[in-house]
Amino acid sequence: MPTQVTDAVQRAEFFQNAKSDWHTLLNPTVKTTRTMVLIRGTYQFALNSDGTCCAFILVDSNTFVNKLFPPTEGDPRAIIGQAQAAGEMTTNDFTTLLFPNTFLFDSAGCCILGFHSFDFEVPNKAFVMNYSSWISPGLFGDAFTDVTAVSHEVAEAYNDPLVSFDLVHNITPWWEAPNGLCQDNLETGDVIEGLPNATFPTTMPNGFTYHPQNEALLQWFIGDPKSKAINGALSYPDTTVLPTPAAPQPPGCNQVP
Repeated sequence: MPTQVTDAVQRAEFFQNAKSDWHTLLNPTVKTTRTMVLIRGTYQFALNSDGTCCAFILVDSNTFVNKLFPPTEGDPRAIIGQAQAAGEMTTNDFTTLLFPNTFLFDSAGCCILGFHSFDFEVPNKAFVMNYSSWISPGLFGDAFTDVTAVSHEVAEAYNDPLVSFDLVHNITPWWEAPNGLCQDNLETGDVIEGLPNATFPTTMPNGFTYHPQNEALLQWFIGDPKSKAINGALSYPDTTVLPTPAAPQPPGCNQVP
């Protein structure tokens, strides 16, 4: 049966309870291409081997966020504001803002390849979105390439669309991932990102092999040793990435800052 990566993850996660025809499919439509204008000093770039621009672009994260999110709904100075004003981004949509080899840096270093969030507007509107970068092969190796970032962010937006902003919804017991991250929210991609087996290479009919990221399942977060996911899995599509559930952790996992 036709599916999509995140739909397949959801169906695997709720395998024992979901009806056979239950799906969480996205119906994608391509909207207007928009350009983010940056001033010198807020970005860096690397040329391609033939001297053309650009192999990749590094953008200051604060500048990027300010250029992305409007101060008020529909403000044309921001990319999201432009899309809202044009009716191309609504509260009934889940918007992916896909950038080519565009990575963010801050005082901690580089690189942020994507994030999911929402634009909150009065009186009570939430425009759920993700910024993700397409990653050309070879820049980061197989752990981060082509659709890795966008698959990561879409999966997390399914599970935690409002990024636990109220400190109630989608909060989990504290967990420490195999990659060393320590968090207490349902961020399914963060658990696995950067691991040697982080991605699940998938060759499509067009002959291109894409690299969506494997995701931690709900059963891993709750420490369920008898997972009710498909085949007792704790991760998907590669069910071997997380062989054991998250171990109980104190707040902060006793990690030294």
